[in-house]
Amino acid sequence: MDGQEQGVMKQFILNFGILGLMTILLTSCGRKNIPVTTAPDVSLSEEDLRAIEEGKESDVVTEEISISEISDIEPMAPYLLLSLQKTDCPGFCPVFELRLFSDGRALYRGTKDVAMIGKFESRLSTEQLTEIISAAERADFFALAPKYPINGKTIRELPTTITSINQLSKAHAVTNSFDSPKRLRSFENYVIRFFEGLNWRRIEG
Repeated sequence: MDGQEQGVMKQFILNFGILGLMTILLTSCGRKNIPVTTAPDVSLSEEDLRAIEEGKESDVVTEEISISEISDIEPMAPYLLLSLQKTDCPGFCPVFELRLFSDGRALYRGTKDVAMIGKFESRLSTEQLTEIISAAERADFFALAPKYPINGKTIRELPTTITSINQLSKAHAVTNSFDSPKRLRSFENYVIRFFEGLNWRRIEG
C-alpha cells in the first residue's frame, strides 16, 4: 500500500471514529432529557378480574358499621307542647299562665284575680294530650293570624291572651287582644276549662 492509500485509510478510520463518538453522545443526551416513568405495580383481585372480563363494574364494598342497641338510645327530653297566658289590665282581670309539656306534666301559675295564687303542678294522660291537640286541629289553630286585631292596634284596658303550640314539626303562637275569630276564643276557653278540671298540687318556687 503506497503513501496515498495509507492516507485515505487513516482519514476513513478517523471519520468513522468521530461519527461513532457523536452517535454515543447524542444517544446519552437524549436519555438525560427524557424522564423515564414506570407504571405503578397494582395488582388486581380475582373479583376485579372477573368484573373486567364480564364487562361490568365491581360490587361496591361497604364497611359494616355497628349500630347501638335501641335500649342505649336516650329518649327525647320533654318539651313545651302548649302554653296559655292571660295578661293584666287596669280593672278586674285574671292573670295566670298554663304550661303543658309533651310528657303530660302541667304547670299553673296564678298571679292576680284567680282562685289559685302561686305555682301548681298536675299530670295529664296520653289520651288527654291527644284530646287537646285534636281540639287545636279542629280550631285550625296553625292557620290563625299571629296577632289580633290584625291591624296591630290594641286597647290597653283589655287583657291579652297569648296561646302557643309546639308540635316540633310545626309551631305557632297567637296574641289575642280583641276582634279575633270565634274559633280562637272557643279554643282558649276550652283550654282554660280543661285545666280547671285537673287535680292540682301546690309546689314551691
